[in-house]
Amino acid sequence: MLYGTKKIVNILCGDDKNGKDQKFWSNMVAPQRLLVGSSCAIGGPATAAALAKSFEWKSLLSPSLLVGNVGYAIATFIGLFFYGAYR
Repeated sequence: MLYGTKKIVNILCGDDKNGKDQKFWSNMVAPQRLLVGSSCAIGGPATAAALAKSFEWKSLLSPSLLVGNVGYAIATFIGLFFYGAYR
């Protein structure tokens, strides 16, 4: 599935077949970003910030806090909506 996703991104971005798309792909879907994003979704901003800090990914520290708090804000309103709908 990852290969298919990579192929779709390469087609949409117009990258050539000579291997020059590797830099774009590694910056777009870096393992560090996936790990911190997954940690934000599961544990919130505190665990994601702790993960970024422990591996010394200083560039991902602020985005982990921001994405985690925005996730909390969105989920709070969705929870209130469902509470009102099923009350």
